[in-house]
Amino acid sequence: MNYCDDDTFESLDEEFRDARDHTTTLNWNYCAKGFLRRGETSVLYGPSNCGKSALVCHLGHCVVTGRKFFGARVKKGMVIHVGAEAPESILDRMQAYDIHHLDAAPYRVRMKPVDLSQPDEVSKFIAKVKRLCQMAGQDVILIVFDTLARSIGFLDENCANAMTQIAEAVALIARVLNAHVMLVHHTGKDADRGGRGSSALRGAVDSELSLKPLDGGAVVLSHEKQRTMPKGLAVQFRMETVVLGKDEDGEDRTTVKAVELPPVQYASDKRKTAMEASGSTVAVLTALHIRRLTGAHANVSFRPGDLVDTLPEELFGGIAHESRARSVCRALEKLACRKNPPVEKGSDGWRLVGRSNSASSGEA
Repeated sequence: MNYCDDDTFESLDEEFRDARDHTTTLNWNYCAKGFLRRGETSVLYGPSNCGKSALVCHLGHCVVTGRKFFGARVKKGMVIHVGAEAPESILDRMQAYDIHHLDAAPYRVRMKPVDLSQPDEVSKFIAKVKRLCQMAGQDVILIVFDTLARSIGFLDENCANAMTQIAEAVALIARVLNAHVMLVHHTGKDADRGGRGSSALRGAVDSELSLKPLDGGAVVLSHEKQRTMPKGLAVQFRMETVVLGKDEDGEDRTTVKAVELPPVQYASDKRKTAMEASGSTVAVLTALHIRRLTGAHANVSFRPGDLVDTLPEELFGGIAHESRARSVCRALEKLACRKNPPVEKGSDGWRLVGRSNSASSGEA
């Protein structure tokens, strides 16, 4: 019996491609090499007032001028910054950068939000960006939605289905315009859990970048997720005040910009954090032992971030707090798999179980 006609067989070759006939594309098609690729999406998250918008403006400045971003090559071209919260502030902030050269590409700030939950509005936005590219004779390289919360209409950011819908919308924009699309987002009350709301968004985007303020004014930019590129090392920047001019009272009107700091020296194996070294398990066991000695806290559930605060920062090689908590979590998972585990994971977090002398015996 003939179940398929010839046309169906022709379409099957496209739907089910033979890997033996595939040729790898060696072109990264990057926005910022090692950080962000065109045709892909990302989330940049961090606590309030940590420099998210300033960093985005710095990245955009690098793109429109063709200058390197933390040493990474960038593809020069147009930037579209959707100022869903404070577009005038973005326009002011960009005056702190050298964007007025004749050879600089346009840095376009949209003065109102785009509701990514509405397909018609997304389609109109794509059409308008295409028109801007034709007018400028430039490709759009980077599109930023600042912030996510002001770009989703009445959808609930805690709803997995809603965030999946948003992720699909920005993926469409990235694919059709061959641009990188970044969502600027906030952390929740528990910064260890990453970006606020449903984790469905994190699972759907291609890259996830986090910001963590440090004592002394520096901010760490870390790669939390890279779907198609190797994870790069964490980098640091600081905020610098720039005087824009005098106000009506003759006082300085200022803004801030992100200024890159020199690379931090990490351990010899730069792709491993100190928590992945041989002594990490002993360190976590010691922290557990201290917790057990606190009496009332011994039977209280805890999160990996609670242990991070009891361990010296040097143990982590300078990585962000969120990454430290994940490193501790990996150590806890290894300990939970032992024959006589000192900890177990429950629905409400981790708990101490039994008694363990591992810390004193040096078991690793």
